Amino acid sequence: SSSRFELPHTFKEGLRVLPHCKMQVHAAHMSAGAGGGAAAGGAVAGGPVVVSGAAAGGPAVSGSYSAGAAGGCCVPGGLVATGLNGRAVQFPAGGTIVNGSLMAGAGATGCGTGCGNMVSCMAGEECGPGDGVMMSVGPGGGEWITETTYRYVGVGKGDVTFVTQKRKTWCGCAMCILLLLALLAFLIWLLVGALTTTTTYAAEVITTPAPVVKKTCTFWGDPHLVTFDGARPSFYGDGDYWIIKNENVHIQGRYRGTKYTYGLAATQKVYIAGPFLEGHTIMIEPMEDHGKIYIDGVSRCESIGSTCRIGDVATLVHDDKGELVDEAASQFDRHMVHIDLPEGIHMTVYRWTNYLDLKIESPQLSGGQDGSCGNYNGDASDDTTQAIFQRIGARVSDSELLFPDKPLLEFTSEEADMLNTCDPVKLDSAKILCDKELAGTEATASEMKGCMFDECFGMNEHALRTAKNYASPEDRAAAGQMSSTA
Repeated sequence: SSSRFELPHTFKEGLRVLPHCKMQVHAAHMSAGAGGGAAAGGAVAGGPVVVSGAAAGGPAVSGSYSAGAAGGCCVPGGLVATGLNGRAVQFPAGGTIVNGSLMAGAGATGCGTGCGNMVSCMAGEECGPGDGVMMSVGPGGGEWITETTYRYVGVGKGDVTFVTQKRKTWCGCAMCILLLLALLAFLIWLLVGALTTTTTYAAEVITTPAPVVKKTCTFWGDPHLVTFDGARPSFYGDGDYWIIKNENVHIQGRYRGTKYTYGLAATQKVYIAGPFLEGHTIMIEPMEDHGKIYIDGVSRCESIGSTCRIGDVATLVHDDKGELVDEAASQFDRHMVHIDLPEGIHMTVYRWTNYLDLKIESPQLSGGQDGSCGNYNGDASDDTTQAIFQRIGARVSDSELLFPDKPLLEFTSEEADMLNTCDPVKLDSAKILCDKELAGTEATASEMKGCMFDECFGMNEHALRTAKNYASPEDRAAAGQMSSTA
């Protein structure tokens, strides 16, 4: 390829190309004269050009140039170059540039009146047209700059076109990476499957605990009660009974006949203990005869509005607030004891003059339970008085008794008269059953008769009405008095 070059600054300022005058440069190494040689009209001396035979010029000084005498390039319109001291002179016979210096001579080939192209000639070579073209345009002559052009040569040459290289994008790379990762994962899966044994794990089942369901067991009167399962047994004979018997929860009641109930038993005391209280105990008595509330054997919380903590396991509140289980007692002063116990048990004790009413709210206890409140199995039919006695005994055994004493029990005349009305076959069966159910207790005759009374009348909710028929005038009067002052 050929290169266009930028002329030295000094030369550019003196160089003017007249209209229709062109100068070709071949690799910036040219000579001028007949046959293209340097001897035809001029010689080179150290870079400046010395022109012989010049009509109006002389040797160039300090790199300046002078013109020859035999015609120039171009007249008119010949080459104008910087002459002596930077002045422009005309070369009648043309000239060219050799190694960056201007040489002129007579009859330089390629120059003349035709203002033709200047040619590149070396000694012994034929002149031929050059490839590079320099042109000065515009009023001020312009500037020269270097440019590069390309030409395709050789057999089968064609056009040179620009081809835009496709730009690489991250999207394509990302797709390739994802495909490679997927392939790698598949290969790993195949390898692991071939080397390992498949183990199947059962799905873990997470269950939400069901909400705690509580049921209620209530006592009132002589004593009527409703078990957790809704049965209605009655316990009329004197003695100490299990209310709730569980491996952790121990609640016992002392049932005793009164003159107000014609000798039929009512709840006279309640005792709470067992492992769930962590060694603490609670015993509650009715108001008569200065009845007390005992916590760990010590009288406490006697005044209305008082609250007592029982270790870190229970709380007892003594007040006059709460719903009654027996509206017949609404006319009496209220002394109510509310106890929050472990195992989700809440117990309310209603302290009347000579008996207690009870309300026990509890969930079903783990390990099973039984007693006057039944076995809490959802079946009311097996909570009869007789069925409860057969499962846990008619009374609390001596070895399991919680109360600190065992009082002398009395079998009243009203109860004796009623017992005589029991069917003889049923009475004989009751005797056999009570012998078994009182095993483990030092049962007295009164306790045996009380057990037989329960076997005969335990499921009769209205035994009090029958007993009233056998009541003495004194008992009737006492019962009437109790109904107005209890």
